[in-house]
Amino acid sequence: MKCLKWGVIGPGSVAQRRAMPAIQKAENAELHAILSRDIDRGQRLAQEYGAEIPYTDTEAFLADPQLDAVYIATPVFLHKEQAVAAAQKGLHVLCDKPLSLNPSQSQKILDACQANNVHLQICFLFRFHSCFQQIRQWLQEKRFGTIVHARMPFMKHAPKDSNDWHIDPAKSGGGSIMDLGAHSIDLFRWLLGEVTAVSAFCSSFIFQHPVEETGLVMLRFENGAQAVTETSFSGQLSAQILEIYGTSGSVVVYNDNGWKIKTTIDDQTEIIDAQFEDLFQSQFEHFGRCVEGQESPIVVGLDGLRNNQIISAAYRSATSKKVVDLEN
Repeated sequence: MKCLKWGVIGPGSVAQRRAMPAIQKAENAELHAILSRDIDRGQRLAQEYGAEIPYTDTEAFLADPQLDAVYIATPVFLHKEQAVAAAQKGLHVLCDKPLSLNPSQSQKILDACQANNVHLQICFLFRFHSCFQQIRQWLQEKRFGTIVHARMPFMKHAPKDSNDWHIDPAKSGGGSIMDLGAHSIDLFRWLLGEVTAVSAFCSSFIFQHPVEETGLVMLRFENGAQAVTETSFSGQLSAQILEIYGTSGSVVVYNDNGWKIKTTIDDQTEIIDAQFEDLFQSQFEHFGRCVEGQESPIVVGLDGLRNNQIISAAYRSATSKKVVDLEN
């Protein structure tokens, strides 16, 4: 099995806590290079996480002949430029979510990756959790009958400093819907199918951020199902993770000293424990197998584009106070 040599662009908090340790653990991955604006910080992180070379120059980083793939963990407004540049150098691309600021930028990333025959994946990590994979299989088996409704609250009480890029709309593209809702919207789409209509509300009355602190997004799907996700930077974390209701039963994922899956079918309830899983490690290993042609990708570039289209529709709905229809 080939060991992909990775370069990390933007070795910030998420990369340090999750991504770079996952590369170290992955059986088919090696952390080769880090791109950081600060050479001292880059050298320190390279030593800490076992990278061979710290770079401060993007062109030199992308020209490294040993590099196979890049993980992009920078603020969203930088994703398009960095992903396109990497693809043009023949490097495979794993990009943090959302893929870019808007559908137009995401399309340019898809076009560049296709033109240069490189693999593109987006960090939609929920797809890698075995509990959601099991639920997807149950849905395909019609275990809960016809699905009529789903819900996913995603709240994190996380006040932002005034200079935090997450609350600068030019750099983030939006607030909690863009940052947190990207995950829940993608999971809905993976489980329930394509979205045909979107309606949304946004508010920022707690911290008065220039982006929405709290969002409510309602989705209608091609199959007739509907779903809602609530996102917030100001609300406290919800114990409820995912709820799906069908004509024959329901499934709920919730946190009670660890994730649990509760299924109810014909008034019979079963609770299954879901263990901790390193989703980043699973993601990097899967990416490597996809590059080698050993597996079909769980996530593709089109998923990132669709995600942007739905989120953009949500913001248009919140502004216009109207339902926005989508074409797939």
